[in-house]
Amino acid sequence: MQNMDTAERGQWAEQRAAWYLRRRGWRLCAQNWIGGGGELDLVCSRWKTLLIAEVRFRGNDLPFVSIDQEKIDHLRHSARSLVRTHHLHQYTIQFDAIGVFSNGSIERRQHICRL
Repeated sequence: MQNMDTAERGQWAEQRAAWYLRRRGWRLCAQNWIGGGGELDLVCSRWKTLLIAEVRFRGNDLPFVSIDQEKIDHLRHSARSLVRTHHLHQYTIQFDAIGVFSNGSIERRQHICRL
């Protein structure tokens, strides 16, 4: 971790989060999807639910502190764009935050907001 730059740490954290979600039955559909003026870190599906996961790496610090109302608004706007662009209106949208720590452990907060 010490030899990685910020982008590499972010990519590592997203890979860990994707692995974590796959182990729980989610299928990764998109990573770093750009649209609606923002970016969605991970988009996964399971049955009729699309999971939008915001991934945060903060070493040993609190990973979720940086998810403020402005970030949530951007997530919602991008998710609406994703649904519209790919005709995914039949899916329920779930927003989760996934914190990845430098030791590889993961903390997941489910349903951080609604569309």
